[in-house]
Amino acid sequence: MPIIQRTTFPVSDTFSSDVLKTTVSIAKETTGYISSFHGVQVENNKIGYFISVWKSSEAYTSFVQGNDYAEFLASLKSAASAPSEVKTHYVDVAVEAETALLAPVTELVHFTMKADVPVEDSYDLFAELARGLDQAPGGHPPAYWGRTGDSNEVQVYVGWDTVETHWDAVKEGTDLHGVIQKLLGMSDFVLGHTRLTKSVA
Repeated sequence: MPIIQRTTFPVSDTFSSDVLKTTVSIAKETTGYISSFHGVQVENNKIGYFISVWKSSEAYTSFVQGNDYAEFLASLKSAASAPSEVKTHYVDVAVEAETALLAPVTELVHFTMKADVPVEDSYDLFAELARGLDQAPGGHPPAYWGRTGDSNEVQVYVGWDTVETHWDAVKEGTDLHGVIQKLLGMSDFVLGHTRLTKSVA
């Protein structure tokens, strides 16, 4: 199954994706690397994203445990306006991963389960959410989700034509809105949209 690694970092008004060329160069020399994407959050232009796709958990784990990972993280921190706030997570996905990342707009959501909610209790709802998103007008299926490692956190990835088509698909009165309300009752979340570019070293 593919692994999606998402790194989130604060950026300044002078941010340029040129600083990520080193990051891409390091990753692409690693066995099992497929591709990477970068972008800035649409809502405020203050959050940057670097997303890598790996062939398998074995390939990703080998990279993280290898000699080049420290340099990889250092290159990402050099792109951040506050290096201490760089955060990276990974999820296993069971579907084709790049379509949502290549869409005109990609929705990125990070859910954190409330303290008294086992993350496993949310799985059926996330599966229902993904099925509904795959049928939504203006979507770029497949949408996908996954638990971040062994944590109580879940990430969701969805491709859309526009930000507006996303909000139309989940507005009050839709089935998706009902599923999301159930998830919000058991978690906190951070949501952003971005227009990703496929990275080239």
